[in-house]
Amino acid sequence: MAKAKKVKAAKTAKVTKATKTTATTLTSNETLTAILSYLGILVLIPLLAIKKDDRNDFIKFHLSQGLTLFIAEIVVGILYILTIIPIVGIIISWILLLVWVFIAIVSIIAIVNALQGKNWEIPLIYPLSKNFKF
Repeated sequence: MAKAKKVKAAKTAKVTKATKTTATTLTSNETLTAILSYLGILVLIPLLAIKKDDRNDFIKFHLSQGLTLFIAEIVVGILYILTIIPIVGIIISWILLLVWVFIAIVSIIAIVNALQGKNWEIPLIYPLSKNFKF
């Protein structure tokens, strides 16, 4: 009798867990925009190709974060000029390398979340991306 209650409780728990997760169905336009938004300069493709009227909140969210990440990549690239300074340049290059790694990891996580239909607010990037109005 106790075993039957445990099996029933386990089935109920599975049903409860299944109903909590809802999958968002994305259009191919939204999926492609989400991927391109986090691939560096490729963020410009959906930014220039998709009309403002056709952009929903999902697209706007990922475009703004992707554009902010791209600007961060440009800034890091420009700061690499400082690595020519002796001794200090070595320290700066290690710091910038860590920033590049952070950007790469964040981009991968953002793509995975976007493909799942989630709006993941990237730490340090999201507050800056709210300034863009698409």
